[in-house]
Amino acid sequence: MSKTTPKSSQVVKPKDDKEPAKEAKREEILASYRKAGAIAKEIREAAKPLVKAGVPIIELCEKIETMIIEKGGNWAFPCNISINNLAAHYSPPIGDKTSIGEKDVVKVDFGVHVDGYIADTAFTISLDPVYQKLVEAAEKGVKVAIQNIKGGADTRRIGALVEVAVREMGYRPIKELTGHLLEQFEVHGSKTIPSVGSVGGSKLEEGEFYAVETFATTGSGGVHDTPYCYIYRMLPVRSPIRFAGSRQIISIVGKKYKSLPFTERWLAREAPNISLKFALKELTGSGLLYEYHVLADRKESMVAQAEETVLVKKDGCEVLTA
Repeated sequence: MSKTTPKSSQVVKPKDDKEPAKEAKREEILASYRKAGAIAKEIREAAKPLVKAGVPIIELCEKIETMIIEKGGNWAFPCNISINNLAAHYSPPIGDKTSIGEKDVVKVDFGVHVDGYIADTAFTISLDPVYQKLVEAAEKGVKVAIQNIKGGADTRRIGALVEVAVREMGYRPIKELTGHLLEQFEVHGSKTIPSVGSVGGSKLEEGEFYAVETFATTGSGGVHDTPYCYIYRMLPVRSPIRFAGSRQIISIVGKKYKSLPFTERWLAREAPNISLKFALKELTGSGLLYEYHVLADRKESMVAQAEETVLVKKDGCEVLTA
């Protein structure tokens, strides 16, 4: 029998033998994100009633961080408790004596990872009823963003819609603080989802994971770095480090936190015999640490925050922390 060449429409491409493995890996990654999201949601709801006047914030932070480990997760970002005009990155230092005041606006923000796949969430409790509407403005901003997230969505348009939603309630979104792409062992990826329409411009892609967050403020709508820094992230080591304690920190971070942020509180437990302040100073001076300074709006202002983690889908998104 003679051979005949099949028509082009009949040509069958060889199967990609790696495709089942790729699909299995995608499912494994999604399962890790979903587990991290479920843990974050459970802890967030458990933490809300703990926000009370008189509670030391270091005690609340450590309760949340302990729950993360107990429920099978790991720390993706140190627990932040930022009060009133402090917008973000206040993770109490060793020996912190700050307690929640009777009329404080309290933002609680933390991250959970499972095998490096991260869920980020935050909520605000206002102990002063005057600022409950401010809390609702931040929540509305996140809700509007989520309603408009889908594959191919323009982040500039989403930011514009969030800005309108927050301003309609009488407040300003904070332009410097954005939602952010989540990747394995990477809290802040290369893409962002802004809360204003004047920045952004990237496209969301189906299959991406984002922390979607909005900050609403009675203040300027901008934040500045304070002199205080209690959270760090290790950068690539490019030069020799002289102090043995600094080298010990590099080893601990590389094994336990990788490229994720960490706080000096954690290091104090893991390396109790070193001069932690000296080591952090040497590593910072050598350009080996990225510093997350405490961020604040102007002194008399109040700031609220809300945050959820989502998976971008073709026609919408799956909220992993809801």
